[in-house]
Amino acid sequence: MAEEKEASKRVSRRQFVKGAALGAGALAGAGALASCAPAATPVPAQECPPCATPWLPESWDEEADVVVCGSGTTGAPAALDAYDAGADVLIIEKKDWLGGQMRRCGGGIAGANTIVQKALGVTDDADSYYDYLIACGEGLVDPELTRVFADNSGPNVDWIIEDLGGQPVSEWDFATPEDEGMTLSVRPGLNISGTPVFYEKYGMELVQRTHWFKANPADLDPENKRFYCPDGVVGFPERDIGRGGTGLWKPLEESITARNIRTMMETTLAGLVATPDGEVLGIKVLSAGKTLYIKAKKGVVLGTGGFVSNPSMVLTYTLTPYTPNAYGGGGGMAMAGEDDGAGTIAALSLGADSLFIGLGLNGGIKIDTKAQVIDVYGNPIPRLYAGGRTTGGLVANQYPTCGHYVATAVCFGRIAGKNAAALEAWS
Repeated sequence: MAEEKEASKRVSRRQFVKGAALGAGALAGAGALASCAPAATPVPAQECPPCATPWLPESWDEEADVVVCGSGTTGAPAALDAYDAGADVLIIEKKDWLGGQMRRCGGGIAGANTIVQKALGVTDDADSYYDYLIACGEGLVDPELTRVFADNSGPNVDWIIEDLGGQPVSEWDFATPEDEGMTLSVRPGLNISGTPVFYEKYGMELVQRTHWFKANPADLDPENKRFYCPDGVVGFPERDIGRGGTGLWKPLEESITARNIRTMMETTLAGLVATPDGEVLGIKVLSAGKTLYIKAKKGVVLGTGGFVSNPSMVLTYTLTPYTPNAYGGGGGMAMAGEDDGAGTIAALSLGADSLFIGLGLNGGIKIDTKAQVIDVYGNPIPRLYAGGRTTGGLVANQYPTCGHYVATAVCFGRIAGKNAAALEAWS
C-alpha cells in the first residue's frame, strides 16, 4: 500500500527536469550551467567543443573553501558550522538582507529532549520523536534521513540557545500547556508539536516539542512584509501578531556578524560549475548585472529554499494551485517569499535525482544522510550539498509537526556545512 501511494505521488525525473526548464525563466538563466555534461553521463573532454560554454571558466571572480547559496534556515547554520570547522566561507544571497524565510516564518523549531524540555519537566527522547515522524509520513518518508533528524533535533535547539547566545532557558515558559497546539504566543514557550488530533490518530502521547523564541518588538521584517511585535500592528490580523520568527533568527544573524563571515548580497545563483564527470568546482552567479564565477575549493551548499514562487514549477510538481499572496509567494503558503527554485534547477541540471510528493509543496532534490546531493543513479555528486526546502523536506505529512520545516533545514544545513568543510581542497 505504501509503495502504491508513493508511486501515485511521484513525478519521474524526466517530468521534473522538463518542468525545471519551464521554471528557469523566472531565474534569469538559472538553467544555463557552466557544466557541459550532467554528472550521470561523463563525457570525454574532447567532446566538449559542441557545448555553448566550456566547463571551466577562464578565471574566477571570487573564491572560498565553502560557498553557501542562501542565508536562511539552511544556509546560515551551514555557514556557521563550516566556519567553526576552520573553513573560509562565502555566503551568496539574492536579497540585500540576511535571513531568508526564517525572517518571515512563525519562528517555531521542533526538538526532542532539549534543555528547555528538561527544565520544564517534559519527558521526551529521539526515539519517540522518530516514531511520531514515521507515523506522520505514512510510508512516504526516508527512514534513514528521519533517524538522523530525530537524533539531531534536540542538540540543534540547544546549539541555538547555548552556543549561539539564544534566549536563556530561564526565560522560557509553556506558551500553551493545554491542547491548543498551533496557537502562538508573544512569550517564549513550548507548544505541542502539532494538534492533538494527529497524536490521537497515531495512538501516541501528546508531547510539547515546538519551541517558540521570544519575539523582538523592535525588529521589522526587512521588507516590512510582517511585523513581529507583541503590541500588534494596524491592518494585520490577530493571528499574525506576536510571531517569533525574528526572535529565532536573531542569534544566527548575530553569530554570522560576530564571525565576520563574508557575504555577497543581491547575488543570484545561476548555475553550478562542474567538471564533465560532475565534480562541482564552484558556482555561476548574477550580480549587479554581471555574470561572475565563484570558486568553491571544498564544496557548495545549496540552501536557496523551495520553488513556491515559481509558477511553472508549482503547477508542474504539486497538487496545489499557484495563488500569489500578500507576502510575495505562491502555492497557498503565507511564507512563500522569493523561493524561485534556483538551487533545485541548478542541481537537476547537473543530474541530481528528485522526489515529488504531491502533498502541498513537498518536492525537491534528493540528499543522503551526509546532506550530499544524490544523482539519478544513487551516487553522491562530488562536493555538492543541500538542505531545507531545496530538498523538499523529509516528512510528506509535515504540517501536523509544527516547527519541522525549520528544524530539518537547520539540521541538514549544519551537516552540510561540516562535511563540506572537512573535504580536501581541489587543485
